[in-house]
Amino acid sequence: MKKIIESWNDYLNEDRINEDRIRIFSTQCKFVLKKPEGAAAVIDDTLALIRAIPDVTVVNSLTDKLRTTERRAYIDLEFKFVPRSTSIKNDLKNMREEILGVSNLVLSVSPTRFFLKTLRRVQ
Repeated sequence: MKKIIESWNDYLNEDRINEDRIRIFSTQCKFVLKKPEGAAAVIDDTLALIRAIPDVTVVNSLTDKLRTTERRAYIDLEFKFVPRSTSIKNDLKNMREEILGVSNLVLSVSPTRFFLKTLRRVQ
């Protein structure tokens, strides 16, 4: 019986340790996307590529309709992510570079300090 109770306590403690290790953060950024003629789904395709970035869990976006033109889309992006290392600043810098690199249609992305300014822990 003692062994069963010890095993049960170990199991409960293991779950609590794993919960403490799971951290999910949310942040926002803005990016500009080039819209070629005849490409209607460029924004959706680009957001799908951003969702494919490792450790990004959710992506929500809002197109700034006042600034968007026929050739460029100005998009406010919010995403949740799991940190890759102990330095969230470096993680966000790397994610910024990855967002820039998902497509040659992504013209610019907010600086890392904007990511940090809007950073919040959600779990």
